[in-house]
Amino acid sequence: MNKKTKFAGIFFPEKSEELNNLIDSYKENKQIFCKSKAIIVPHAGYIYSGHAAVSGFQYLEPCENIFIIAPSHQEHFNNIAMPEYSYYETPLGNLEINNKIIEEISRNFPSIIANEIFENEHSIEVQLPLIQNFFFPHLQNASDFVKNLKNIGKKIKIIPILTGNCDYKIISNIISQYWENSSFIISSDLSHYYNQTQCRQIDTYTATIIETGKLEFLENYQACGIVGIKGLVNFANNNNLSLIRAEMYNSGDISNDKEKVVGYGSWFVSSLSKNEYIKTYLSDYAINIVKESIYSILYEKEFIPRNIPSVFTQYGASFVTLKLNNELRGCIGSIYPTKPLIIDLIDNARNAAFQDSRFTPLTKEEFENVEISISLLSSIEKIYFKDEKDLLSKIYPHGIIITEKDKRAVYLPIVWEQLPDKEIFLNSLKEKAGLSPQYFSRTIEAFKFDAISIENKDVS
Repeated sequence: MNKKTKFAGIFFPEKSEELNNLIDSYKENKQIFCKSKAIIVPHAGYIYSGHAAVSGFQYLEPCENIFIIAPSHQEHFNNIAMPEYSYYETPLGNLEINNKIIEEISRNFPSIIANEIFENEHSIEVQLPLIQNFFFPHLQNASDFVKNLKNIGKKIKIIPILTGNCDYKIISNIISQYWENSSFIISSDLSHYYNQTQCRQIDTYTATIIETGKLEFLENYQACGIVGIKGLVNFANNNNLSLIRAEMYNSGDISNDKEKVVGYGSWFVSSLSKNEYIKTYLSDYAINIVKESIYSILYEKEFIPRNIPSVFTQYGASFVTLKLNNELRGCIGSIYPTKPLIIDLIDNARNAAFQDSRFTPLTKEEFENVEISISLLSSIEKIYFKDEKDLLSKIYPHGIIITEKDKRAVYLPIVWEQLPDKEIFLNSLKEKAGLSPQYFSRTIEAFKFDAISIENKDVS
């Protein structure tokens, strides 16, 4: 039995050429540095969420089996549901369902097999033409043809799964069991029907949780596919993987309706942390942002960043350090991520150049020879210790923050290069906070963090 499309002509065009052209129109001519076996993408009508969905699909590495894990909007049930169809039909042709894997899952996980649950559900169906467009291309240039030669004879099958009243660990365990030979599409929109300001606040909060792995803060109101999202985040946490943003906006950015909007976002799984990803692939962009930020002030030019990689729209904390002839010329930064990284870099670059109270403002002549380094900070973790000796045993090789009442000081991890002795390091940090090197008390607090460093020499 085949499942015929119910949503062609509603969520996406029903004519194949028009459908392919619409999907192609959302593809950006941007460099994709790495591929991923799992993505989160929205499932609204293409006119609204198509750009975000395509942004996510551009990172997806297809395997022989592609799982589509989506929420049920029409039917209520416990755990997960799977169909007995042989194929899904779309305007772009048929997609075969891997019924063997469905049988395996039904034996090993709490689930039901029921076609009727899928009859009027769009959250699976919206993803199918995207799979077909990306992995069964209708038009290929010579380069793409050569790249796809390895896929000749390889047959992609799908495994549609709808979630009901379900423990997210079921999804996490399914992903874990089939990870080696499968790809995963988590189908979910973000917040629903708030005004645009509220939507942006909620979705920014949701995105930060997804990107930092704090899945205990994910709630049902934040996304309709919250079970699938939590399942993937949990899997990523358990396997030292991270989720990196590909795109995020809301329907109010597309339509004129700003009162009842829906949020859309896409993410891909990476073996690199956000900061490692930036250093590996986008060091030149980060350094150039700092340079342009300073240049625009020196020469009174407007600076509006263009073609911002989505990872720079994630919240981040950074330090910008300027040196001349290997001597410090300015250093300002943020300990906590309170704004998108792109804004944090711009602010810290300008403050390091012109607002560091230890130095006069940077001049045009100095700018020509200034050495720039950026530190991208990890999250902050409190250090628990019994006494000063215990604290000394826990500070290396991290960046360290100490606080005592209204006094506070921070050293980046790079400071260990100048102060390699733990006791000298800590005593110097105390002095920076306005404390005596011999000072210690029961109320002093310490925190640690790590940092990824990007320097001029890292850029091409």
